[in-house]
Amino acid sequence: MKKILITFIGNNDCLLKERKEGAIISILKERPFDLLYILYNDTRYLQHASDILLYCRKKFPNLTVRYQEAESLNPIDYNLVYPSMVSAIKSIMKEEGTKDVEYTISLTSGTPTMHSCWILIVMGGIIDAKLIQSSREDGIQDVNFSLDDFPQISSEKKAKIELTKTNRENKILHKQLLDSYADLIGEHESIIQVKRQIDNLAKYDIPVFISGESGTGKEVVSRLLHYNSPRKEGPFVAVNCGSISENLFESEFFGHKKGSFTGAIADHEGFFSQADKGTLFMDEVGDLPLPMQVKLLRVLEEGAIQPVGGKTKQVNVRIVAASNKDLNQLVREGRFREDLFYRIVQAQISLSPLRDRGSDILLLARQFLSDFSTKNRADKHFSDAAERKLLAYNFPGNVRQLQNIVKLAYIHSQSDVIDDRDFIFVDISDNTLNVEIPTEGVDLDNEIIPAYYRAAMKLAKNNASEAARLLGLKPHTFRARLKALTESKDSEHGK
Repeated sequence: MKKILITFIGNNDCLLKERKEGAIISILKERPFDLLYILYNDTRYLQHASDILLYCRKKFPNLTVRYQEAESLNPIDYNLVYPSMVSAIKSIMKEEGTKDVEYTISLTSGTPTMHSCWILIVMGGIIDAKLIQSSREDGIQDVNFSLDDFPQISSEKKAKIELTKTNRENKILHKQLLDSYADLIGEHESIIQVKRQIDNLAKYDIPVFISGESGTGKEVVSRLLHYNSPRKEGPFVAVNCGSISENLFESEFFGHKKGSFTGAIADHEGFFSQADKGTLFMDEVGDLPLPMQVKLLRVLEEGAIQPVGGKTKQVNVRIVAASNKDLNQLVREGRFREDLFYRIVQAQISLSPLRDRGSDILLLARQFLSDFSTKNRADKHFSDAAERKLLAYNFPGNVRQLQNIVKLAYIHSQSDVIDDRDFIFVDISDNTLNVEIPTEGVDLDNEIIPAYYRAAMKLAKNNASEAARLLGLKPHTFRARLKALTESKDSEHGK
């Protein structure tokens, strides 16, 4: 008999990297299952689902993990959640069947609305399944209901009418007609084109290169390519190439065996193994030193890796790469291998900077504000002056910087209206930078960009995390680039 566990993924299930096990892992440790279905209603949870998959591969090697979308606009709206869950359950039952199958549903992960709908689905006979719940105090418990526990409905036909079936179906249809890429908000033609490219390229198992400035959403695009592809049930692994030191490259990307070098106290799965049968997103691939490029090229050509101290093994990985640098220019300068370029740049998606997307700035700002309002249960909105100020700013840190600015404005505002005075813009001006552009031009990589980094560190009083925020960068990305710039400067001075 095949034993299948079905569960939503909740916030407490997303803490594996913090070494905190949620309900899903607790259940799997106590009860054996052959197959785990993780339901999600928001693409933001897919990375957490992928983390659970990677954990299960190590701890429960005989367990198969699959994802199943339950579309809904609002996880607390019964009119949307219930039919979405019914549709998801029917899809699972169609795939797995009912003969020689034992279904179990967890009531722990997800929202209270989802928990109630699970009970209605099981007691309504849509699926024959056990109900369980998990708690730290009492462990795993069976949840048993009898039909006698529920009030009787005199007319089934009347009941179905009273449930406003037509209204629910209309809302679900509306959801399907809406743009499915909620994480890629925008109406500008450049964004519409990107969405078309994702629709087209996701179906084909070829490498894709994403270009664009820092903060434009390259990782968002890479996730959409993965989760709309035939590999969507496999893991998605993201790595920032600029943050990996050369001496750790092989260990981080290919893994190592216990005892293979000093400090290797246990076996380590590299990025390629983690992403097997899924997608490996290599951000800032242009930052890879040439020796590392050679090793990467060999793996891409042979489809095999050799962990440090281990044996060669085959891997099946789709590569999605990204960079804010011009790889063509790097190839011409001899800083990026031409053969590797043609391996990873078989299809390309280019992301426009936010300053070129016009009114998309307001669409994004309003969405971020709505998210903060929902999370903090206090609605706020922008004044006309605030929106004009947003439209006038050039956002060197792009979407990521806009999100930070809106978040800080929400915190600083003393009323339900965010005014232009609530915004904190850190403009790194020409006076701060003390940069003049000569008639012969400038070298951005060696002149302008280092000046921005130094200016940010000065304004942040040498706090790297704060400097990264000012430039709209992730802290580890900023530190890696700052280190590279420092090493380059030291080399020029013969240190």
